[in-house]
Amino acid sequence: MQIPVMRLSCDGLLRLSIDELLSLHIEHLLSGVDTEVAGAHSLSVKQCGRETVISGYTEWVSASSPAVSIGWDWHLQLSMSQQPFRWKRIGPPRTNVMLVYSAGGEAGWAKNLELLSTVVDALPWQNRLLLAVGLQSACV
Repeated sequence: MQIPVMRLSCDGLLRLSIDELLSLHIEHLLSGVDTEVAGAHSLSVKQCGRETVISGYTEWVSASSPAVSIGWDWHLQLSMSQQPFRWKRIGPPRTNVMLVYSAGGEAGWAKNLELLSTVVDALPWQNRLLLAVGLQSACV
């Protein structure tokens, strides 16, 4: 499949079909861990032994020009199975893409984010975050 010719619309969005989006190579740009703000919690929440939440953000981009940008929030979900935790996407992605149908109509913002969520969930983002946030050595 050919790489799509992309133009930025006056609203700042790239309008692509799902096939055009899937033809692009989307790569990890950056990720980070959210930090709790000191003093933002009451004394009872600061006590030793309380459950904490590890969460963060990640951004993925294409090498195309203009670049497709898709970012989302995540958190680690604790598990009692063999894996002590699993990555979970929180909420819809943030993006500069508006998906369009072959007839030219737009998916609409809510449907657009729903469809892009399935694209995000198919990316190998969990494995990449292990390295990006320092939970696994690059030599493993």
